[in-house]
Amino acid sequence: AERNRGRSTFLRPRPPARDMAAVAAMTARIAHRSAAGIPRGGTTGRRARISARKPPRRPLAPPIAADSDGGFGAGVATAPDGNRTDALDAHVPIDRFYTGLRQLHASPDVFVVDDFVTPEQCDSIVAAASTRAMDQSPVVYAGWTNDVGDVINTAARGPALWLAALVTIAAASAEGPGLGAGAAGTAAYAGAVALASAVAVANVKKKESALKALRTSTSCALDGASDGERAYVAAAEALMPGSDCARFEAPTVIRYRPGQRLAPHFDANRGADVEDANRGGQTLATLLLYLNDVDAGAGGVTRFGRLNLEATPRRGQCLVFFPAAEDGTFDDRVEHEGTEATEEKWICRIWRHEREVPPPFGLPVGYRPR
Repeated sequence: AERNRGRSTFLRPRPPARDMAAVAAMTARIAHRSAAGIPRGGTTGRRARISARKPPRRPLAPPIAADSDGGFGAGVATAPDGNRTDALDAHVPIDRFYTGLRQLHASPDVFVVDDFVTPEQCDSIVAAASTRAMDQSPVVYAGWTNDVGDVINTAARGPALWLAALVTIAAASAEGPGLGAGAAGTAAYAGAVALASAVAVANVKKKESALKALRTSTSCALDGASDGERAYVAAAEALMPGSDCARFEAPTVIRYRPGQRLAPHFDANRGADVEDANRGGQTLATLLLYLNDVDAGAGGVTRFGRLNLEATPRRGQCLVFFPAAEDGTFDDRVEHEGTEATEEKWICRIWRHEREVPPPFGLPVGYRPR
């Protein structure tokens, strides 16, 4: 080895003449490219075609931070909207950095917020409900207008038309064609449609009676007056930016005693445009505030059967999910139930609707929580 400008190099054998010629040719090409301003390794020729076939480098996904309870951090609760594939996931916006927010499920999104209100505020809500009559929780057969409409449309387009035609033909044969035959056919048609309507309504009443046996809890609606209710409504507004409390149903307290339950159901309504027109339209978000602790394994959990997900009540904790997309589209993925309680359970519910909810379903006109 010899020293060359302070660096060690190794003497190599002199290459054959043909190799020297190849080196000279390569040197000439490099000089030509340099003179023409073409950088080495440029994007021309075969190298460029190979580069063009390489897939673009994907950006690194943001890390998902798991909290101590296994939920995902609020800041990365769900994939960005551009990666979503289900339009139903476009729900009412929430503050994903809200203190205590954790995600239990994605697509559909289900969240829980720890310490949504204080224990003292929970007690305040229970005290307010205890001064009111707690009646059996109401049960309404949601979507009855769709069912009745389907029966009437089927009858009007089929059996009623056939009956009207037969009566018209019979009347024309007996009395001759004329207004009398037409009137008889029209009357038969109207009678058949009316009969179908009566049968459909009776079926709705029968289903409502059956549903009452599946909801055995008691409940009452509040007016937002107590300190606990005000804190709850204010927290709900803060969690859902742009959701004014005028679009909230008044807080409803529900009490489950041992042995009571609520069968699987939906909070949204396929017939909301008609059936819920006087209470703000479709239900877009549900906030369930747990007012007392329930021992794990003691029953009384909130179960999402289609998601294989359960939430055990913890005092001051709020469960948040979205019965419909922001445009009002019904989401059947969030069917849920309150399993049979083995000890007393208290919850308070707020529904956020599409439009303002007038009294008596909503909060008092001009109400502000703070």
